[in-house]
Amino acid sequence: MVGQKCDGVQCTNIAGWSLAAAAFFIMTLMGCNVSHTIAVTKALHTDGPWIKDSYGRVVILRGINAGGDSKIPPFIPFTTETSAEQIKGWGMNFVRYVTVWEGIEPTEGVFDNSYIDDMVQRVNWLTSRGIYVFIDMHQDLFAREFCGDGAPSWAATGDPSQLLAPYPCGQNWFINYQSPPVMQSFTRFWTDTTLQSQFIDAFKLIARAFRNNRMVVGYELFNEPWNGSFPVSTFEEDYLAPFYQKVIDAIRPEDPGAIIFFEPYVLYGDLGQQSNFPKLYDSNIVYTPHYYVPGGLTGTAITNSIDYALTLVQQKAQQLGIPAVLGEFGGNNDTVLESYYNMLDKHLMGGTIWDYAVKDIWNNEGGSIVNHDMTEKPYVSALIRPYPMAIAGIPTLISFSPTTDDFRLEFNENGTDAPTLIYVPPRVYPNGIAVQKSDGTYATDTASDEIYFTTTASVQKHWIQISPAP
Repeated sequence: MVGQKCDGVQCTNIAGWSLAAAAFFIMTLMGCNVSHTIAVTKALHTDGPWIKDSYGRVVILRGINAGGDSKIPPFIPFTTETSAEQIKGWGMNFVRYVTVWEGIEPTEGVFDNSYIDDMVQRVNWLTSRGIYVFIDMHQDLFAREFCGDGAPSWAATGDPSQLLAPYPCGQNWFINYQSPPVMQSFTRFWTDTTLQSQFIDAFKLIARAFRNNRMVVGYELFNEPWNGSFPVSTFEEDYLAPFYQKVIDAIRPEDPGAIIFFEPYVLYGDLGQQSNFPKLYDSNIVYTPHYYVPGGLTGTAITNSIDYALTLVQQKAQQLGIPAVLGEFGGNNDTVLESYYNMLDKHLMGGTIWDYAVKDIWNNEGGSIVNHDMTEKPYVSALIRPYPMAIAGIPTLISFSPTTDDFRLEFNENGTDAPTLIYVPPRVYPNGIAVQKSDGTYATDTASDEIYFTTTASVQKHWIQISPAP
């Protein structure tokens, strides 16, 4: 391991450092406040209930988590650039890149620069292809020694022998949330200000590493927060929100233009209940809960379940005055995935499916959409569908029929000059497309599989419909 010994984020040894880390050390010695140097303008920002690009277009984010392989050593989601090309080839414009505290700081006070360098390389593979990325500080069951991932062992507490589902956990890993060591570790974390500060110091290194990549649009504060021994009814307001605010205040100076993504208490969506999360004292933030359809549902019950969950998400985001993105969802058949994407369209929402993992061995979840040889699983076809990547106006309807392959977008004029971009996958339209529109002109870019729809500013309501060529 290439590392350095640090007190907080002040480092005292630059042996084996990356060039960026050495530069940071030198600037610190010179008295420069690197936390307040000018960072690049990020490619995306929030505006009321929408995420927008630098042209003022509403951006619909459709992508994937990368992924489960980041939960185990060496904590990287994929090993070759081919994976980034594959994700781009599916028409995805967004990746939730999973990182873990254990990878950043495996030994207390010692940060692993080689791990951060590996992150930077892999993220660059994605962003160089025009894919937006946000970095997710991930955890499950608090730490790997509890059959989970996230925190290093030195930050955990409790006896692993008291797990309810002892090692190896396998697909029943989530049972361990009620285990004594997991409960004890979370309870300590939400109240131990020293431990929180150590977590934040690690997070600041990540924000610093990506501050100058404009396509790394933001950071997610904490994956699927668990309440420990604190009452669910007051956990978000009394513990989670103050912790989030503390993290935001610390990483904002490192990457001022970044969007902050945050989740509510993990079980609210699964329990069919609305989050109690209060308004954060910050701007440029996005609400990113998760939702997985309960097992045993069939037919319209699947769609109804997702529709209800996304309604709760949308209502909460509206209450907070911010956009929403579905941070995790998934399934292993066409019916479930089509229902997810149909409902994301209905609610004009972005989302990142779980997940991309070539090894896919963490607790034998089997959630990856690719096999060990990177070939696609059969249901990948359900997630490759047309969608509006950037809309020159305010969307009012996004609709696609997997039966007829008809796509329709409707939006209101808002004075944006740039064209509307629509992803049109050749897999859906192997014989070409037929286009109808309300006004303006369109052009097809066969290299990117996108349509550029330029509207007439004097027309207030625009629509475009794409169908298979007759």
